[in-house]
Amino acid sequence: MTLRIAAVFLAMSASNAAAQGQLIGVDDDPVLGDANAKVTMIEFGDYQCPSCRLFWKDVEPRLKKDYIDTGKVKLVFRDFPIVQIHPEAMLAAIAVNCAADQTKYWQYHDKVFREQYNRGDGVIRFKDTDLKKWAKDTGVDTKTFDQCLDSGRYQDEVAKDKADGDRVGIEGTPFFFINGRVVGGAQPYPVFRKVIEEELKK
Repeated sequence: MTLRIAAVFLAMSASNAAAQGQLIGVDDDPVLGDANAKVTMIEFGDYQCPSCRLFWKDVEPRLKKDYIDTGKVKLVFRDFPIVQIHPEAMLAAIAVNCAADQTKYWQYHDKVFREQYNRGDGVIRFKDTDLKKWAKDTGVDTKTFDQCLDSGRYQDEVAKDKADGDRVGIEGTPFFFINGRVVGGAQPYPVFRKVIEEELKK
Protein backbone atom coordinates (compact mmCIF):
# COMPACT_ATOMS: atom_id res chain seq x y z
CA MET A 1 0.00 0.00 0.00
CA THR A 2 2.82 2.40 0.88
CA LEU A 3 4.53 1.80 -2.46
CA ARG A 4 1.28 2.41 -4.30
CA ILE A 5 0.77 5.73 -2.53
CA ALA A 6 4.36 6.73 -3.24
CA ALA A 7 3.88 5.94 -6.93
CA VAL A 8 0.81 8.18 -7.07
CA PHE A 9 2.72 11.02 -5.42
CA LEU A 10 5.57 10.68 -7.90
CA ALA A 11 3.20 10.64 -10.86
CA MET A 12 1.52 13.80 -9.61
CA SER A 13 4.88 15.43 -9.01
CA ALA A 14 6.19 14.51 -12.45
CA SER A 15 3.35 16.24 -14.25
CA ASN A 16 4.22 19.58 -12.65
CA ALA A 17 7.98 19.16 -12.53
CA ALA A 18 8.19 18.05 -16.16
CA ALA A 19 6.87 21.41 -17.26
CA GLN A 20 9.34 23.29 -15.07
CA GLY A 21 12.40 21.01 -15.17
CA GLN A 22 14.33 23.54 -17.21
CA LEU A 23 14.08 25.94 -14.26
CA ILE A 24 15.96 23.62 -11.92
CA GLY A 25 19.65 24.44 -11.63
CA VAL A 26 22.58 22.86 -9.85
CA ASP A 27 22.68 25.73 -7.30
CA ASP A 28 26.03 25.61 -5.50
CA ASP A 29 25.94 21.92 -4.68
CA PRO A 30 29.00 19.69 -5.26
CA VAL A 31 29.36 18.03 -8.64
CA LEU A 32 30.44 14.43 -9.17
CA GLY A 33 32.12 14.05 -12.53
CA ASP A 34 33.38 16.38 -15.24
CA ALA A 35 31.93 19.87 -14.79
CA ASN A 36 31.81 20.15 -18.60
CA ALA A 37 29.91 16.89 -19.16
CA LYS A 38 27.21 17.10 -21.81
CA VAL A 39 24.55 15.64 -19.53
CA THR A 40 23.66 17.08 -16.13
CA MET A 41 21.80 14.77 -13.78
CA ILE A 42 20.30 16.42 -10.71
CA GLU A 43 19.02 14.18 -7.94
CA PHE A 44 16.69 15.52 -5.28
CA GLY A 45 17.21 13.06 -2.45
CA ASP A 46 16.61 12.39 1.23
CA TYR A 47 19.34 10.72 3.27
CA GLN A 48 16.85 8.66 5.29
CA CYS A 49 14.74 7.55 2.33
CA PRO A 50 14.84 3.78 1.60
CA SER A 51 14.23 4.38 -2.12
CA CYS A 52 17.13 6.82 -2.29
CA ARG A 53 19.27 4.22 -0.61
CA LEU A 54 18.16 1.68 -3.20
CA PHE A 55 19.15 4.01 -6.03
CA TRP A 56 22.51 4.63 -4.36
CA LYS A 57 23.17 0.89 -4.02
CA ASP A 58 21.86 -0.49 -7.30
CA VAL A 59 21.91 2.26 -9.93
CA GLU A 60 24.40 4.94 -8.99
CA PRO A 61 27.47 2.64 -9.21
CA ARG A 62 26.53 1.65 -12.76
CA LEU A 63 25.92 5.25 -13.77
CA LYS A 64 29.27 6.19 -12.28
CA LYS A 65 31.11 3.45 -14.17
CA ASP A 66 29.41 3.95 -17.53
CA TYR A 67 28.80 7.69 -17.66
CA ILE A 68 30.25 9.73 -14.80
CA ASP A 69 33.77 8.30 -14.77
CA THR A 70 33.87 8.53 -18.58
CA GLY A 71 33.10 12.25 -18.56
CA LYS A 72 29.67 12.01 -20.17
CA VAL A 73 27.49 12.82 -17.15
CA LYS A 74 27.88 14.95 -14.06
CA LEU A 75 25.75 14.18 -11.01
CA VAL A 76 24.52 16.77 -8.55
CA PHE A 77 22.74 15.85 -5.30
CA ARG A 78 20.28 18.41 -3.97
CA ASP A 79 18.72 17.95 -0.56
CA PHE A 80 15.02 17.20 -0.19
CA PRO A 81 14.55 16.02 3.42
CA ILE A 82 10.97 14.88 4.07
CA VAL A 83 11.12 15.23 7.84
CA GLN A 84 7.48 14.23 8.37
CA ILE A 85 8.42 10.61 7.66
CA HIS A 86 12.23 10.79 7.92
CA PRO A 87 12.94 12.63 11.19
CA GLU A 88 16.74 12.66 10.89
CA ALA A 89 16.89 13.56 7.20
CA MET A 90 17.50 17.27 7.78
CA LEU A 91 20.29 16.59 10.28
CA ALA A 92 21.93 14.12 7.89
CA ALA A 93 21.78 16.63 5.03
CA ILE A 94 23.42 19.27 7.22
CA ALA A 95 26.11 16.74 8.17
CA VAL A 96 26.95 15.93 4.55
CA ASN A 97 27.30 19.63 3.80
CA CYS A 98 29.61 19.96 6.81
CA ALA A 99 31.76 17.17 5.37
CA ALA A 100 31.92 19.15 2.11
CA ASP A 101 33.82 21.86 3.99
CA GLN A 102 36.65 19.34 4.24
CA THR A 103 36.30 18.09 0.64
CA LYS A 104 34.65 14.87 1.84
CA TYR A 105 31.18 15.46 0.43
CA TRP A 106 30.83 12.35 -1.74
CA GLN A 107 32.74 10.10 0.65
CA TYR A 108 30.38 11.06 3.46
CA HIS A 109 27.35 10.93 1.17
CA ASP A 110 28.22 7.30 0.49
CA LYS A 111 28.95 6.61 4.15
CA VAL A 112 25.52 7.79 5.34
CA PHE A 113 23.73 5.53 2.88
CA ARG A 114 26.09 2.61 3.47
CA GLU A 115 25.65 2.64 7.25
CA GLN A 116 21.87 2.56 6.89
CA TYR A 117 22.04 -0.20 4.30
CA ASN A 118 24.16 -2.26 6.71
CA ARG A 119 21.50 -1.91 9.39
CA GLY A 120 18.62 -3.37 7.39
CA ASP A 121 15.54 -2.36 5.44
CA GLY A 122 13.01 0.43 5.83
CA VAL A 123 13.58 3.76 7.54
CA ILE A 124 16.71 3.49 9.70
CA ARG A 125 16.85 5.76 12.74
CA PHE A 126 20.14 7.34 13.82
CA LYS A 127 21.43 10.15 16.02
CA ASP A 128 23.89 13.01 15.78
CA THR A 129 26.42 10.81 17.58
CA ASP A 130 26.16 8.32 14.70
CA LEU A 131 26.70 11.07 12.15
CA LYS A 132 29.78 12.24 14.05
CA LYS A 133 31.19 8.72 14.21
CA TRP A 134 30.62 8.21 10.50
CA ALA A 135 32.38 11.49 9.81
CA LYS A 136 35.37 10.38 11.85
CA ASP A 137 35.46 7.17 9.83
CA THR A 138 35.77 9.20 6.62
CA GLY A 139 38.82 11.03 7.94
CA VAL A 140 37.51 14.54 8.57
CA ASP A 141 38.76 16.77 11.35
CA THR A 142 36.23 15.80 14.00
CA LYS A 143 36.34 19.00 16.04
CA THR A 144 35.59 21.15 13.00
CA PHE A 145 32.90 18.78 11.77
CA ASP A 146 31.20 18.49 15.16
CA GLN A 147 31.08 22.27 15.57
CA CYS A 148 29.55 22.63 12.12
CA LEU A 149 26.91 20.00 12.79
CA ASP A 150 26.04 21.25 16.28
CA SER A 151 25.63 24.81 14.99
CA GLY A 152 23.27 23.77 12.17
CA ARG A 153 25.40 25.89 9.86
CA TYR A 154 23.91 24.50 6.66
CA GLN A 155 20.27 24.37 7.67
CA ASP A 156 19.40 27.33 5.44
CA GLU A 157 21.28 25.79 2.51
CA VAL A 158 19.37 22.52 2.88
CA ALA A 159 16.09 24.40 3.28
CA LYS A 160 16.78 26.29 0.03
CA ASP A 161 17.22 23.03 -1.87
CA LYS A 162 13.97 21.74 -0.36
CA ALA A 163 12.16 24.94 -1.31
CA ASP A 164 13.41 24.72 -4.90
CA GLY A 165 12.04 21.18 -5.10
CA ASP A 166 8.75 22.22 -3.55
CA ARG A 167 8.48 25.03 -6.08
CA VAL A 168 8.32 22.58 -8.99
CA GLY A 169 5.99 20.16 -7.23
CA ILE A 170 8.32 17.41 -6.04
CA GLU A 171 6.59 15.34 -3.38
CA GLY A 172 8.68 12.18 -3.16
CA THR A 173 12.28 11.04 -3.41
CA PRO A 174 14.43 10.26 -5.22
CA PHE A 175 13.52 12.61 -8.04
CA PHE A 176 15.74 13.36 -11.02
CA PHE A 177 16.20 15.95 -13.73
CA ILE A 178 18.41 14.79 -16.60
CA ASN A 179 19.13 17.84 -18.74
CA GLY A 180 15.76 19.06 -17.48
CA ARG A 181 13.91 15.81 -18.26
CA VAL A 182 12.09 14.19 -15.35
CA VAL A 183 12.67 10.70 -14.01
CA GLY A 184 10.69 10.07 -10.84
CA GLY A 185 11.55 7.40 -8.30
CA ALA A 186 14.24 4.74 -7.95
CA GLN A 187 13.79 3.44 -11.48
CA PRO A 188 15.90 0.54 -12.81
CA TYR A 189 19.16 1.36 -14.54
CA PRO A 190 17.84 0.94 -18.14
CA VAL A 191 15.40 3.83 -17.60
CA PHE A 192 18.23 6.21 -16.78
CA ARG A 193 20.43 4.81 -19.53
CA LYS A 194 17.74 5.43 -22.15
CA VAL A 195 17.29 9.08 -21.20
CA ILE A 196 21.03 9.70 -20.94
CA GLU A 197 21.74 8.10 -24.33
CA GLU A 198 19.03 10.23 -25.93
CA GLU A 199 20.56 13.36 -24.44
CA LEU A 200 24.07 12.40 -25.54
CA LYS A 201 22.87 12.10 -29.13
CA LYS A 202 21.50 15.63 -29.25
